[in-house]
Amino acid sequence: MYWSDRKGNVIYFLLALILLSVACYNIFFNLGKFPIYSWDEARHGVNAYEMLRQGNFIVNTYRYKMDYWNLKPPLSYWAIMLGYKTAGFNALGLRLISGICAMLTIIIVGIFVKKNFGNAASLVSMLTLSTSTQFLINHSARTGDADSLYVFLFTVAILSLLLSEKKDYWLYVSGLAFALAFLTKSWHAGNIAVIMGLYLFITGKYKKLSFKKWMILCLCMIVPILIWAVMRYQYDGFAFFQNMISYDLLHRSTVPIEGHVGDESYYGVILSHFYFLWFAVLLGMILVYLFHPNVSNDMSESDKRFYIIGLCLWVVVPFILYTFAKTKIRWYILPVYPPLSIMIGILASRILMKGRFLIKIVLLSAILFVAHYYEGVIQTYVNNPIPNDQLSLIEKTKTLDGVRGYSLFKYHPKRHEAVWAQSAVLTAELVNDLKVQGGDFHAFLKNDRALLLVKKRFYTKQLAASNHLNIVASNHWGYILSKEKIRMKHQLN
Repeated sequence: MYWSDRKGNVIYFLLALILLSVACYNIFFNLGKFPIYSWDEARHGVNAYEMLRQGNFIVNTYRYKMDYWNLKPPLSYWAIMLGYKTAGFNALGLRLISGICAMLTIIIVGIFVKKNFGNAASLVSMLTLSTSTQFLINHSARTGDADSLYVFLFTVAILSLLLSEKKDYWLYVSGLAFALAFLTKSWHAGNIAVIMGLYLFITGKYKKLSFKKWMILCLCMIVPILIWAVMRYQYDGFAFFQNMISYDLLHRSTVPIEGHVGDESYYGVILSHFYFLWFAVLLGMILVYLFHPNVSNDMSESDKRFYIIGLCLWVVVPFILYTFAKTKIRWYILPVYPPLSIMIGILASRILMKGRFLIKIVLLSAILFVAHYYEGVIQTYVNNPIPNDQLSLIEKTKTLDGVRGYSLFKYHPKRHEAVWAQSAVLTAELVNDLKVQGGDFHAFLKNDRALLLVKKRFYTKQLAASNHLNIVASNHWGYILSKEKIRMKHQLN
């Protein structure tokens, strides 16, 4: 028996290593080659860059003014700062910690499921999560948004909640993870608090907690947030918190803001778009589970039942809360992918162990087919980064000598105020600490340390000649002009 268990563990670890290698490829391959995206990756990247430049780790700014649009606490900005310090001021640095958090999410899901439901369940859960397309390539693992860190903390919080059935101290870990999730995505972390409350009530665990344990839990959930709130208050009083409540919570929940509309079917459509085949496998296994008692009879232990209750709440609560909220955005339901993967893993392992031979063959074939299909989708994506010509032009200033810290203006023949995409603002900052300006062409001419970005259809030789401007960089999108002759860095050698 010992030899059999040891052999099984060796096989498990070899297969787990293969799956983690696939996940690592899906997350990190070409990660720095994709152009920076506006909404919301670039905004977070600008906040983090400017906080780092100014040495202020509490107040987020955008173009060096207090940012009252991105109303999130600073934990995700700190994560991006760490990425910048590790991989440099570039797209890879922007996204590095998001990728690491996604890998950690897959790993802790695998460990939890292995410890509680066995090797087969763990492998299937990791396989499912490693090929969940939205979790990997849409506003999460492969972008510099706050969502990958948030999903990781969400996962830690709920898995710790489930583990509290065995040891009460896990409940405190869950509370601390909630606090950190709040410091990452603000009110979104309310989903965790609702799940915790419902779980403790449904399982009856709330009756077993002493007053002391309740107090410790509350302190774990509240104190980190209060520390940040006190520090933030020193800079602008209640202004930031008022916007957090009025706009980011109440307005976002009651009114569809910024064009993010949708009806009650919105998130069902999102799941069917990104997860249809895995969801079909899950529904098929539920039917087998319901109609074959020999598959389900080993799930009667109380801790296993409580785990299933927790997993169901983990999926249902965010789905319901975001469905009732008026603002609909597809990445709001990212936290449901880990529990769905765990459910698929648990059911698949039970059926593969105790189901009929034909059912086992059909299920195994379906799992491998779906994983192969979604892996193909992911590989197609990660192998084909689509360049952004405007950002590529701004990146060419890396080759120019002496322009670091310059102002960057944008030319438009009919506009007096420049309109900048957030991705262009961040690219300019990361490449050469360029500071984009909202002024017009005349403001550029008055600035001695400035570059001018001109779209190709707006450029004329007369524009350059009459104002004594030099072309210092160009591509298919347009030109960068300067009032002085600027040498290329390699010409200095």
